Amino acid sequence: LTILGTGLLLHYLLDLSWGVSLLVGAILAPTDPVLAGLVQVNNAQDYDALRFGLSGEAGLNDGSAFPFVIFGLLFMQHGGFDGDWVGGWVLKNLVWAVPVGLLIGYWMGRGIGRVTLRLRLINADSTLSPNDYLTLALIALAYVTAEAVGGYGFLSVFAAGLGLRQAEVKSTGNARTPAEHLAQPVVGHLEIEPEQALHGDVSQLKDTQIAAGVMMGDMLAFGSLVERAMEVFLVTVLGIVLVSHWEWAALAVAPLLFCVIRPASVFAMPWGRLLNHRQRGLVSWFGIRGIGSIYYLFYALNHGLVGTSSAVAVNLTLSVIALSILAHGLSTQPMLAWYERQAAQKN
Repeated sequence: LTILGTGLLLHYLLDLSWGVSLLVGAILAPTDPVLAGLVQVNNAQDYDALRFGLSGEAGLNDGSAFPFVIFGLLFMQHGGFDGDWVGGWVLKNLVWAVPVGLLIGYWMGRGIGRVTLRLRLINADSTLSPNDYLTLALIALAYVTAEAVGGYGFLSVFAAGLGLRQAEVKSTGNARTPAEHLAQPVVGHLEIEPEQALHGDVSQLKDTQIAAGVMMGDMLAFGSLVERAMEVFLVTVLGIVLVSHWEWAALAVAPLLFCVIRPASVFAMPWGRLLNHRQRGLVSWFGIRGIGSIYYLFYALNHGLVGTSSAVAVNLTLSVIALSILAHGLSTQPMLAWYERQAAQKN
């Protein structure tokens, strides 16, 4: 819905061709999982519908927007729907690439998680060996393997995280009780009582639970550090290149995308009881754009986007991302604080 709405906006407001409009719409559609860190789930037992939904969206939509980036490129290259490229696009980029990316990532994450835990138990090493770089290894393996067979690397990495989490959950013997952060025991997890957690008493835990907790604690801490470093790098580089790539038309496109197209897309969905009206309103606003859009932009530049179309796409994308970081960055914290106060009063 966001891709369609943005494409219509760019075509009729800026008089861009349908190909460029659809391509830029697909580039700008995904929200960013790193820059939106404040509105993601806090821990494995955070079941808040707003944060859970935004976390799932941020992980999934990068990969699910990719077919439409390719669609926009093919549409431009073929000058419309002439030819049989549409059927090939459906088979290759939807029927094959999406499920293959998800399946490869999930089973790779789950398999590596189980092997890592088993090796720790065999070698009687549930707490000492670091797991930091296992994060990067899993990301690289999942991405490269999926891309090698024509799957979507972004979706594969997301699914690898789900698979790894599933391996951790299975290690506890209770599908509703994850072992996250047992390296530094967290109150409320597993059988740990608050008094035990304060004194680091993990004597009631099984070796598999401790190993899983240490593994996930190390990986999540390292992943968070890398994300923050990349966030600073992204914003710095964006500020540098924006000097020569600012597009004034973004001042019209960005507000319509943030305040009209995304809210309309959110409220058009049949949520049922999953989200109340307050949560839907916040989901419609918390749609920050970032590194996913930059990735797709450079993918398009490396796969046939040239000339005037490339200049328009680069300038408009970077300008909208900058406005998103500014608008959402200033508003997210106070709006989230208000939401949490409302939730506390309701409870």
